[in-house]
Amino acid sequence: MKQPIWTPPEQYIKTSVIYSFQQFVEQHYNRCFLDYASFHQWSIEKQDNFWEAILLYFKINYAGEYGQVLKWQNTNGDFIDARWFEGIYLSYAEHIFRKKKGADRAIKYTDEIGNYRDITWDELRKKVSCIQQFLEEKGIQKGDRVVGILNNTIETVAIFLAANSLGATWSCCSPDFGDKSITERFIQIEPKVLFIELDYQYNGKTFSKRETLAYIHDHIPSIETIVAVYEDDWQAIFTNYPPQELHFLRVPFSHPIWILYSSGTTGKPKAITHGTGGNLLEHYKALAIHQNVQKGENFLWYSTTGWMMWNYALSSLLCDATLCLFNGAIHYNGHRAFWKFVKQANVHHLGGGAAYFSTIYDMKIENYEPKVIGSTGSPLSAATFENLQEKFPDAHIISLSGGTDVCSAFLSGCAYLPVYAGEIQCRTLGSAIVAVSDQGEEVYNEVGELVITKPMPSMPLYFWNDKNHEKYRESYFSDRIGVWSHGDWISIMDHGGIVMYGRSDATLNRGGIRIGTAEIYNVVNEIEGVKDSLVVATDNEQGKSKMLLFIQLELRMESETIVPIIKSELRKQYSARHIPDLFYAVDDIPYTLSGKKLEIPVKKIFSGYPLEKAVSKDIMRNPESLEEYIQIYLYTKGKA
Repeated sequence: MKQPIWTPPEQYIKTSVIYSFQQFVEQHYNRCFLDYASFHQWSIEKQDNFWEAILLYFKINYAGEYGQVLKWQNTNGDFIDARWFEGIYLSYAEHIFRKKKGADRAIKYTDEIGNYRDITWDELRKKVSCIQQFLEEKGIQKGDRVVGILNNTIETVAIFLAANSLGATWSCCSPDFGDKSITERFIQIEPKVLFIELDYQYNGKTFSKRETLAYIHDHIPSIETIVAVYEDDWQAIFTNYPPQELHFLRVPFSHPIWILYSSGTTGKPKAITHGTGGNLLEHYKALAIHQNVQKGENFLWYSTTGWMMWNYALSSLLCDATLCLFNGAIHYNGHRAFWKFVKQANVHHLGGGAAYFSTIYDMKIENYEPKVIGSTGSPLSAATFENLQEKFPDAHIISLSGGTDVCSAFLSGCAYLPVYAGEIQCRTLGSAIVAVSDQGEEVYNEVGELVITKPMPSMPLYFWNDKNHEKYRESYFSDRIGVWSHGDWISIMDHGGIVMYGRSDATLNRGGIRIGTAEIYNVVNEIEGVKDSLVVATDNEQGKSKMLLFIQLELRMESETIVPIIKSELRKQYSARHIPDLFYAVDDIPYTLSGKKLEIPVKKIFSGYPLEKAVSKDIMRNPESLEEYIQIYLYTKGKA
């Protein structure tokens, strides 16, 4: 029988937020829950009561009244017409600042060369007030779009909070996005004000966005005001607008808070528009109840501003935690700059991409004991789970899964439950998630597709400029009527844990048997000498499928040595069907800027798609890596 790698101590359980919240629910609704499974089941069956409990437990400030928690007819076989808490008005930024003591630290910050700063709540209030006044003078009103091309800094947080306080809708791209990629995103939403960093450092190199600024100026005519952060016009804001008392415009529950974007690996990225109230409630639930973020703790999730985890991490401030920001390359200077800051800031909650945690397998990290380690972006392998637990024996390791679609995680952690290597602990409260077979039947202890059977408040309001919700409906509701199809293969265990098997659109089909890409990576990436890998399955004109494995090797390793080991381990740990047909040693594995492997674009390249139709290079972290894959494809076709 599988043994857990961590079991929560009694003290950890009884001091957790979920323990306190459950007691509140039991008293308020006259219920008694024997375990997490029964608590979760109630949160699904009594959906209105559950989300109202979140509103009440976290003492959400609002004006107006709601008659119903949820209005939803389900007449179109989707969740798009679901409306939550209609009639109330609230402000996200107001909740960020409420009850904060002026001298307490709001944010701790550093960059990769060690420029440490922190800022108190009083200082943050003053900074936000100055920007708020500036935006008001520029005519920014409720619903206007304010955008940024900005790094993960204190200034970015302050700009967002100022825009949000006025009811404006926020959208941001990381400066490492290409000019076309940024323009494709922002031109859809017609912003009025742009904040941009003209020069920045990453991985020891200095980059300029001055040409980007000229490009955007020529291509996005809606922008009326441009502010170059850290330049003279930025400094003028704090000279011309002395700090005043902050004020917050309360907006309808479903008013847009921010616009995030689909990855845009092919075609234009979809502008996914999220609601204020839905994200406020969801983030209290996800961060406080499921990640156990509490007052006085320090929270860091390594992210750029172009990834939804930036928005997610920001909400640690709702939980009265201190937000810790690291701006730069996480691996800079042999990872030393990052880990120095983690220790200096006394980070209790440390989050990052699963791919990063796999790269520090052999790294010794001393004199650091986190409360929680969080991981997302891709499945965290069992071996990496065990390695992290060995590094941090007392830490609660929480693997998350969700996405830009909900700006949160609907598979996450629970302070009540043990942690099993390779598994996410639970489905979050209020998340009606099941695994279904091709026939649409719920399955347990076997692989099925992740579907959501009831709406959640943080699901998108709409896609910007999406006529009749056509793209919205196609993205989630076209495969299965009446449920949200998320596009992941999962297996839900009897004890409630979840194993992720990768994206269903990247699924490997071998003789009618579906294989998740994560199964391949779980084996291959743990073999000594392998740095990283990518696997795809292609179909030829005769309908025959071939599995191709690309492996990035450590220096001095030969593929002739590694390939037999890979074959042997895949056969031993899974089956002969898991053994790829072809192996290619490559210099690099292509990734998006947010750290996701580009399986689908590589599959398209090997299916004969032209590069420009297979992927937009602007969304890539390492676009130069694709040239090698093109050459391999041409060679296999006898064209090189």
